[in-house]
Amino acid sequence: MTTDAAQPPPMPSRATKTLVLMRHAKSDWGDSSLSDHDRPLNKRGNRDAPIMGKWLADVAPTPSLVLSSSAVRTQETVAAMTSNWSTQPTIRLLESLYLAGPEAIWRTAASEGGQHDCVMMLGHNPGMSQLTSLMADRGIEMPTACMAIFRLSITRWSEWSKDTDLEFVQFMSPKLL
Repeated sequence: MTTDAAQPPPMPSRATKTLVLMRHAKSDWGDSSLSDHDRPLNKRGNRDAPIMGKWLADVAPTPSLVLSSSAVRTQETVAAMTSNWSTQPTIRLLESLYLAGPEAIWRTAASEGGQHDCVMMLGHNPGMSQLTSLMADRGIEMPTACMAIFRLSITRWSEWSKDTDLEFVQFMSPKLL
């Protein structure tokens, strides 16, 4: 057997991180005494969140970190989604993600993602639709409980910039399942 000692080993491919953007499941507007922040999920939201959690666990890496708005409906969405995952993620509830715009969502992922390979951002519209559209380079509406999955060519979340190479992997909503 001969080997070509002059042949360098293959270069390792650029590391990637997975980002899951999700809008909370459908909320309940029945109690007018509740503030917007305190609205819970309605019946449809409680049905859709675990369905989307199962779908995500079947098609993508399970997020090891969930950065979520502090709103009741996002907290309930996370709890319903992750209840059947084989591993439980670290969940951080952030007031700054409540009704956050696309830049705030992006900056939060870049600053809070740490060493996690897969991060889920869970929030509200219009910020989720705007960031998804910017990243996908086309208009994408994010109805309740839908997800968009991206792969970013970065080794650390802090490297994420507007020039980052990324791939729009998949979009899913409960109505498509």
